Amino acid sequence: MGINYKLKDIFYGGDYNPEQWDEEVWEEDIRMMKLYKVNAVSLSVFSWAKLQLDDNIYDFLWLDKIIDKLWENKIYVILATPTAAQPAWMSKKYPSILPVNVEGHKMKHGRRSNFCPSSTVYKDFSSKIAEKLADRYKDHNAIILWHVSNEYGTYCYCENCAKEFRTWLKKKYKTIENLNEKWYAHFWGHTFYEFDEIEPPSNLSEILPGALGNRDGTCFQAISIDYNRFMSDSILSCYDNEAKVLRRITPDIPITTNLMGAYKPLDYFKWGEHLDVVSWDSYPSNSDSTSNRAFSHDLMRGVKGQESFLLMEQTPNQTNWQHFNALKRPGVMRLWSYQAMAHGADSILFFQWRQSRGACEKYHGALVPHAGHENTRIGRELRVLGEELSKLGSIIKDSKADSKVAIMFDWSNWWAVEFSSGPSIALNYVEQIQKYYKAFHDLNISVDIIKPTDDLSKYKIVLAPVLYMVNDETVKSVESFTKSGGTFITTFLSGMVDESDLVILGGYPGAFRKLLAIWVEEIDPLYPGIKNEIVKTDNSFIDKDTYECELICDVVHSEGAKVLATFGKEFYAGSPSVTENSFGEGKAVYIASAPEQDFIKMLIKHYSEISNINSIITPQIGVEVSQRKKEREIFTFVLNHNEEEVKINLSGVGDYVDLLGKMAKDNEYILESKGVLILQSKQL
Repeated sequence: MGINYKLKDIFYGGDYNPEQWDEEVWEEDIRMMKLYKVNAVSLSVFSWAKLQLDDNIYDFLWLDKIIDKLWENKIYVILATPTAAQPAWMSKKYPSILPVNVEGHKMKHGRRSNFCPSSTVYKDFSSKIAEKLADRYKDHNAIILWHVSNEYGTYCYCENCAKEFRTWLKKKYKTIENLNEKWYAHFWGHTFYEFDEIEPPSNLSEILPGALGNRDGTCFQAISIDYNRFMSDSILSCYDNEAKVLRRITPDIPITTNLMGAYKPLDYFKWGEHLDVVSWDSYPSNSDSTSNRAFSHDLMRGVKGQESFLLMEQTPNQTNWQHFNALKRPGVMRLWSYQAMAHGADSILFFQWRQSRGACEKYHGALVPHAGHENTRIGRELRVLGEELSKLGSIIKDSKADSKVAIMFDWSNWWAVEFSSGPSIALNYVEQIQKYYKAFHDLNISVDIIKPTDDLSKYKIVLAPVLYMVNDETVKSVESFTKSGGTFITTFLSGMVDESDLVILGGYPGAFRKLLAIWVEEIDPLYPGIKNEIVKTDNSFIDKDTYECELICDVVHSEGAKVLATFGKEFYAGSPSVTENSFGEGKAVYIASAPEQDFIKMLIKHYSEISNINSIITPQIGVEVSQRKKEREIFTFVLNHNEEEVKINLSGVGDYVDLLGKMAKDNEYILESKGVLILQSKQL
């Protein structure tokens, strides 16, 4: 369905909470929205208590009034179901709604997303409020999008969830004997004779809180991974419970819920199949790298097959919940907004419109601060951004990335790697992904983040760092891709276990042993601060004699693979550290450690060049270049993240138009600090 529905332009605005303010403030809000050229706001995200006063009494008059006021001023509404925070009367009257935490404690009313995803009472109430909203506003011209609930993610360990988990397991495994085999349940005497003997893995049973230093471990990975899968599905069922009502009544209005980037509890690839459009909330800190911010956007774009997405929330200047809530410096709000657009965003939306007077978000940034007027630094920046977006109109909307490189990302793999009681607590799955992503980002090469079962045929290079857990479908797909001429790059701890976390016997790297033509005999995790060396061989393309590596070193034997580098230290000095195997028309590369970033960039540059993948603008430190394409149009974004101006050579762009109005035509362009270029050109 997409999002190009009623409002054709880039959505600009954000979360609006008029219920927190007297009505005379509403008029001032609308005046300022028009001043900023706001065209869309989200309403009623946390207003359940104001909309539903008891089981059968509802009050929509205040919502009617503000929606009508907004529409009279040509401001569209993203209408939220308010179900992320049930009213206190509901929790009191129906305590079964409240979840049980991982420590076995029944939660009290408070916070938000504080409900059991298996609660039929909660689901009944949430579907009813969704139905009321849909019936009331189905014909209102202001409504452009449904926003179901808010930032889902609370796990529950109550008896209702235990019962639903057992039902989920019966559907998946059919018999208790099959479950015992897949879970390796004979270990530690965990054999089950009936499904009703199975308990959710919690701190009272299988979970080992803090056992792995910076994260929880588990005695039984298979049980715990399945519970995460079940919880992700159960929470998704809460979204579906409301979405099916909205689709029945308003089939032409798209539906979303706001995701949260690389958020570990929920398998967003599965969620993407249920969303009409992906939306997400981006809150990087000032200390986050440019490439990590870009990675998060690309991950969210990948959740729904590289379709454009909505930036549902960001802060105009600062958050309130990070350890250090630094301001965005002048120009950064605009720069990061365009970075989101460069990677696929079709909206620039903020949390929040007017800064709250009380509670935990009162110091979270807002388009209207406590000062209450537009005569602020951020106010001036917002007006500039609003003017620019209104001029851009719909020209960029619905355009897409056209990547020839993909990186595999998998939530079940993430859970499996980090639930494991080995080999190292320092192993962070997302960080390993981000290191390889950064190498492409620094070279201005577009990357799609994909799930392992996605079609690989459009790509020239596919990476799968630490792809520990694999299934037969993924292995066949990767082998076919490589045979057909693709380059497949993977690392230590890949191909080792199946979907039940059972080791694939016959020698590591298990499922990829034939493809890579190597055998890993042992795995040596290094203590913090201990490093080894990657030493180039005489016949390799590696440009320096040695590079540092850390974290893990595999003891590798080649079974036909070309050895590009060896280890320089320890008893396995001289054994392979980097290998390349010719497989059909393509190549399969294995990296047996965690190299320094310069090595990764050198490696990625080499394989990109031989695959004829290059940036149209020569890479420069701190200058990000991305493209989106639509029909025959190409939109090139050039973003200067540096503190100083830079000279950009634009000769590779061809004949272009500067969409932000500077009308630069010279091949040499001076781009100011935090500056942005958006260049429109034609595909040849």
